[in-house]
Amino acid sequence: MPNINPNEQQRKAIEHPPAPLMILAGAGTGKTFTLEHRIVYLIQHYHVDPSNILTITYTEKAARELKERILNKVGRSAHVMTVSTFHSFCYQLLRDYSSEQLPQLLEESEAIHMLLERFDELGPFKSDEFPLNPPKAVIDSFIPFFNRSRDELVNVAKKLTPEIDDTIYKTETVAQIDDLKRIYPTFQQWKREMNVVDYGDMILLAFDLLKDNTSVLKNVQNQFQHVIVDEFQDNNFALNEIIGLIAKDHRQITVVGDEDQVIYSFRGANSYNISAFKNRFGGDPIALEENFRSTQSILDIANESIKHNTERTETSLYAKNGIQGIKPKIFWGEKTEQLEYLANEISDLIQNGNDFHSIAVLCRTHGQVATVAESLLKSGIPVQARIPSYFSIPALLDLNAWCQVVAGGKYQDNALFRLIKKNVNEETAHLIFNMWQRRNETPRLQLIKEDDSILAEFPPIVTLIDQIVEFQHVRQKRSAGEMVWDICEKIQLLRKHSNRYSLDDRLTMLNVGDFLKRAQNFSQRNPKNHGLAAFNLYIEAIMVSGGLQTIVP
Repeated sequence: MPNINPNEQQRKAIEHPPAPLMILAGAGTGKTFTLEHRIVYLIQHYHVDPSNILTITYTEKAARELKERILNKVGRSAHVMTVSTFHSFCYQLLRDYSSEQLPQLLEESEAIHMLLERFDELGPFKSDEFPLNPPKAVIDSFIPFFNRSRDELVNVAKKLTPEIDDTIYKTETVAQIDDLKRIYPTFQQWKREMNVVDYGDMILLAFDLLKDNTSVLKNVQNQFQHVIVDEFQDNNFALNEIIGLIAKDHRQITVVGDEDQVIYSFRGANSYNISAFKNRFGGDPIALEENFRSTQSILDIANESIKHNTERTETSLYAKNGIQGIKPKIFWGEKTEQLEYLANEISDLIQNGNDFHSIAVLCRTHGQVATVAESLLKSGIPVQARIPSYFSIPALLDLNAWCQVVAGGKYQDNALFRLIKKNVNEETAHLIFNMWQRRNETPRLQLIKEDDSILAEFPPIVTLIDQIVEFQHVRQKRSAGEMVWDICEKIQLLRKHSNRYSLDDRLTMLNVGDFLKRAQNFSQRNPKNHGLAAFNLYIEAIMVSGGLQTIVP
């Protein structure tokens, strides 16, 4: 193996014959290095045809980067190697072998919107709680139940509802289970009528195709004689079964996992995968334990903490070259005390010769990040701008505000306040909104339009109100996609960003573009109810369910 210098365990994993192999790779132990050179070694030493290699990663970015690294080492012959996420692979499988035309993909946010919009059709409910809070029912119960059923290949109809008892299965719990079992086939039928599938359906359809069609399975097995799976611990049962079917005959499979890093438990993933692999394919795992990222003092805490998990395979991380490092500290205090302590610690680090750019502060929530950043700035400590959450990007806040006001959304009053504040000033917004009691539920736009004295007292808002009314006059004849585009164009939302084109500007344009695309896709998917009001409901469902991932340049 020229030009590389793996440690002993990495070398064992890289040079292992093309037979079942499990690599237990703790955090910072060179997992990506080992996986990359394992593939290169299979191609160059064992003369494996790259077209016969299937490599599964958990993100599109990881797939792209791994493929690029293999290409750099092997050359153009590696172009034919398949490196993709599980969902992309299953989609490709269905596209290549399914006799039916593939439906469109339904995102989870769209599924939530559909269930909320048609919630009344799902009654009557046995549960007392579901009807009281539909968003909570859909987000916390419906979607997780539907996803987990498919992740675990559970036939919901054949599962008996447990009997009521005084401990786990109380009356409300059993009622909810009955409702979920009844609603699940309705949800599936609605998707068939719309000609859409979600990610869970895609995995299930791929599994059924391989399980029920021996000819397709044989073709797939012959094509992908070498299977490599990254982040194996995060597989759910359905994905394990798909991999098991493909690798069953040739048994040339490599998986890389770490029981201590199971992060996708919401998707049915668990450390059971590690023991299941041993039972299905045999062989002793190779553990990578030399850590290149952390000092021994940090690893000691990690080792001590994780050893209480009795179901894991025993491994113990150690630092390269035995570097001990500074022992981590725990500071307890009120919020203001924590902020003061943090500023003092950073100041001490700087005085001891460290650079600001080498210091990172990690927080649990976006709100905490904002609080800490503000506090550090007040202390004279420079803070690098964080990546904002999707719905806190200023341009998206503006665009969403216009949509809410024009089509009378759930948050239209807050949205109108934002528009007045931005287009006139904050003082005017407060003066106008303080004219009415909070308990007055009449939309503020309606109150303003009905009272000429307000427009006379605050002339600067006339232009804004006229613009809103103009949009309202045309919205009934246009789809959400058309309306969102018109709003962007009329208010010149992206002009200043396209002129400057800084990192923040590019981030803004990418995410506003995503919002525009969602409006267009929504209009196409809902031809009978494609207006801006319906789109607002869809966006509100996304906001309630946790928002969207910010697209980063």
